[in-house]
Parts: sequence; structure tokens; C-alpha cells
Amino acid sequence: MMITMMAALLIAVPPLFQPLDNSPGVEVRLPLDASSPLKKKVGPVSNEDGEGVFIVGLFNDETGKIGAPLFGKYLVREGELVFIPSQSFSLGKTYKAVRTDTKDKEVSQFKVPALKAQDVVRVVKVYPTTDRVPANLLKFTIVFSGPMRQSKTIFDAIELVGPEGKSVDDPWRRTELWNDNDTRLTLWFHPGRVKLGVNLREQLGPPLELGKTYTLKIPSDLLDASGNKLAQGFEKKIIAGAEVRTKLDVNHWKITSPITQSKDALTITFPYVIDPYLFAREVIVVGPTGKIIVGKASMGLEEKVWQFVPDEAWQLGEYTIRVGSEVADLAGNTISRPFEVNLETLEPLAGVQKLKFIVK
Repeated sequence: MMITMMAALLIAVPPLFQPLDNSPGVEVRLPLDASSPLKKKVGPVSNEDGEGVFIVGLFNDETGKIGAPLFGKYLVREGELVFIPSQSFSLGKTYKAVRTDTKDKEVSQFKVPALKAQDVVRVVKVYPTTDRVPANLLKFTIVFSGPMRQSKTIFDAIELVGPEGKSVDDPWRRTELWNDNDTRLTLWFHPGRVKLGVNLREQLGPPLELGKTYTLKIPSDLLDASGNKLAQGFEKKIIAGAEVRTKLDVNHWKITSPITQSKDALTITFPYVIDPYLFAREVIVVGPTGKIIVGKASMGLEEKVWQFVPDEAWQLGEYTIRVGSEVADLAGNTISRPFEVNLETLEPLAGVQKLKFIVK
């Protein structure tokens, strides 16, 4: 609701929910009064200071009450106090913002649109796509076609079934790791059952045993962000191979260079499966002049081949592939160190590795 300048002098302005143009998220903004001690600040402020001006909570339509203040961060930007929630607002839910610095406690509300009825969510892909994995596999990455509902019950719903048809007991690390729009879940095995010599592994055993076949079962009962079940369940079979406990060696990667004045793909072939999301985040291509090359990257062939196609044709000269220290394989071994380390002899992390190739 628009408020005129005259009215604003008499009525305190409620916080404003603002959908972001370039993000699925929403932030909450409030123009600060001239007398506010935060007015002259710029950048992050403490949650205590922010909540002293307004709070944001989930509104329960049945009880008519607002829940506990959401977790997030406050900052001052261009004379406004801004609240950004730690997790995206849930689809189909109503939220209210309440001013806490005024007697009348002005309130505004925002309802996040629900998914359309025809947008039935399904499992699109599960990484790794290969069916042969090391017995010390660290995680699965599950990609959904639409936003899902966050819930701790997901760790009981998703099963890992062994060769005798019996579910592996409590294999998951019970921490929800979703991307920004809740379409991708990183499902970790409990590290205490993967690492050697750890009490949990000694008591319960490793989740995967060498040479055995397992089935990851994702039930259709999982709920999407609108509260609807998945279109169908999903199953993936894996075979546990030898454990891998050594750091990655980039010297074992095979680079196939493109030719000049073409848009042919730059290709890297790996002797093992690579985590595609870490690789996408940690790797850039730099041209002969030091400029980052813009293009489209893709991972294929069971995540053992990476291709990069530039937006503009390759030019003659020496290029550099910069590889960040967190690039990892399926067992969490990185180019800096293996997943399992001796803390007493721990070496410092290696920096960015630089791989050269020539375009002729």
C-alpha cells in the first residue's frame, strides 16, 4: 500500500517484502526514520539491532499467530534496514513482518506463490551417475525438477538397501544441505562411518562394503514445496569397489586442446569420477591476455569428462586452466589432500593449480 509523504509523518511505515529480480529469494526492507541510530550505518548490523526495528516470522493461517523470528541477517543499505533470510521463503506459505520499534507494531505480510498444479516434481538425476563407486563414497547429490520441502524426515525416508534386501542402519549425516531454490539435495554419508579408526565406524561398520551391491531408494512420498508427493519414486543401484584414500593428481588429467578460430570444446578427461558441482565452482579458463574466458561447461561420461565451449572463438596462444583446491572425487579427496588426514602431520592446503594448454 502506497503511503503519501504527509501520511508517513503520522503513520509509521510497515516493512516491505521485496521479491528479488535475479534470484528466487525475497528480502524485507524498511526505510529507517531519521532518528534511528542505524540511519547512519552502512552494511551488516547485528541481529539484536535489526530485531529491535522489525522481525519476520511464518504466519500460521489456522491459529492466526506468527511463529518465532526467522534466522537471517540484517544490513543497512541506502537508508533502509534490510532483512535477508538464511533460507528461502517456502512456497505457498504466508510470512509477516512486524515493527518492534513502534507502539502500534505495524505489520505487513507476504504470501509466497505455490507451484502450479501441473508442475509435478520428480527426481531428474542422482550423482554420481556411474554405478561403480568406491566403498568410501562420501555423498549422493539428488536433483529434483522443482523445489522440495525441507524436512529432517527425509533422512528416514531415503533408504540405502543392501544385497540381502535389508536397509543399512542410519547411514546419513542428518544435516540438510539444499541449494538456494531447494531443487538439489546433497546427501552425505555420516563421515564417522566412512573414516578409518573412528568409533562410529568401529561400532556400526562402514555403510558400504567392498564388492556388494546396494540400491538407493527415493520414495514418491517425499513432499515438494507445495506439499505434493513426487510424480514417482526413484532407485539407483551401485556397486562398492576399492576404497580410494589418496589426493588427486592433476598431472593424470588429459587435456585435449581446441584449434584456433574455432569454437571446438576444450576437453579434460579424468582417470576417476569428479564431483561435478565442486568442479564447476572451482575451475575457470584464462586466456593469453589474462582475461577469463566466458563459455558453457558440461560434465559427461559418468563425470569423467569435462568440456568447455567458449562464447567466442579460440585465439592463438597459451591458455591456463585454474583449478581450485576444493575440486574432489567421490570419496572427498581433493587436489590438496586426501579426505582422511593425520592432524599431527597435516600439510598446508595447496593453492590454485594451473594447467597450461596451447591453442594453435
